Amino acid sequence: MNKIAELLKDKRYAAELLNGPCRPKHKGQNCAPINLDWIDETMSEYATEASRRLLPAGIPYVPYIIAERNPDTMYDGTSVDSNDKRMRYFVIMIVPDSEYPYNHSIPLINELWRLSLNCHETMRACIAAAMSYMIVQIAENPIPPILNNAIIEWVTLYLGREQYNGITALSEQWDDISEFDGYEADINLYKVREMERNDLLQRLIAAYDEDFPEMNNMGAEDNE
Repeated sequence: MNKIAELLKDKRYAAELLNGPCRPKHKGQNCAPINLDWIDETMSEYATEASRRLLPAGIPYVPYIIAERNPDTMYDGTSVDSNDKRMRYFVIMIVPDSEYPYNHSIPLINELWRLSLNCHETMRACIAAAMSYMIVQIAENPIPPILNNAIIEWVTLYLGREQYNGITALSEQWDDISEFDGYEADINLYKVREMERNDLLQRLIAAYDEDFPEMNNMGAEDNE
């Protein structure tokens, strides 16, 4: 996925995509916009590589992470004085054409993977704090300094050419909906090819098509 990777490494493009047509949501509400000037390219690359190692081999999804680091931090970034100053990881999960069982398992895969990423990030932050001679404690009502482990926001971008026929929330996998506790765990899916096209989405689709040219060739042969 060289073209998509190249595109998402463009800070301005990534910020405009996440603040525009592909906004992350939490409980149905748009998340606070990403700040272009706060995007940390080094941390974005580190978090992306770490996140990919958490996915089992063969999973047809590719994550990219845009890391936003608030410059107003304490102790060289290891802690903050309020929760709203913590780092944020914006996860962009690229989903190509995928078939059963993946398209009917993605909410559970996504939920468990994000929990793994959160644990990985908390461990990273704890080690960074310890190296700065800070003691990390667990508290029900934390007071500053607060550990600067990243808050995770996410979107799922379906770029496949075939119509998506999978599920989009963990609630759809619950065996007895009457016992479901209301935790939707929505994957925030955007079916990019079905959205109203603008330059941002067109560039993303073009990058995907370049990364998967064999799919274009197959389609061309079918139409002959």
